[in-house]
Amino acid sequence: MKKVLIGVVVLAAVFFVVLQIFTWYNANNLMSNQTVFKIYMDVKDEDMDEYFGVKKGTYDKNNHMIVCNLPVQPAPFKQYQQVVDFDLIGIHCDEKYTKGDYIKYDEAELNDDQNATLFIINKNNSQPIGMIDNQLNSGIVASRQVHLDYQMATINHIVLAKDKVYEYCNK
Repeated sequence: MKKVLIGVVVLAAVFFVVLQIFTWYNANNLMSNQTVFKIYMDVKDEDMDEYFGVKKGTYDKNNHMIVCNLPVQPAPFKQYQQVVDFDLIGIHCDEKYTKGDYIKYDEAELNDDQNATLFIINKNNSQPIGMIDNQLNSGIVASRQVHLDYQMATINHIVLAKDKVYEYCNK
């Protein structure tokens, strides 16, 4: 009886250690069913109005910013919007996932249609980025739908150009 009890305790300890290692690995790496999005814009300021289909002179980079609603349906309180970055020079295709620097999404959270929504919003908007909602029209100047092709188990550096959308590291 004593040997069986010791065996159960050892087995539970081994299981606990394996579970801790997997939890640590999952928190610090991208798994095959997870992805990360980094959205960049490669459209000149003077072409932004045409890109969004609004009247010329509407977009002003000093008063507006571009926000992307990612093609995800995340758990409550998980961010699904990000400010679009204009710094294409700062893209590093070999960067590794670092916990806390990115938000990763599981396959179950991704929308099947892979469509994202871009918004031009006022910079002086009092709402946090994560609370911008198209139905509430909270400081939204214009919007546009785009289709994102992305891969799993990687950091996707998606560039929105005037005539196409592409993954920067796979061009």
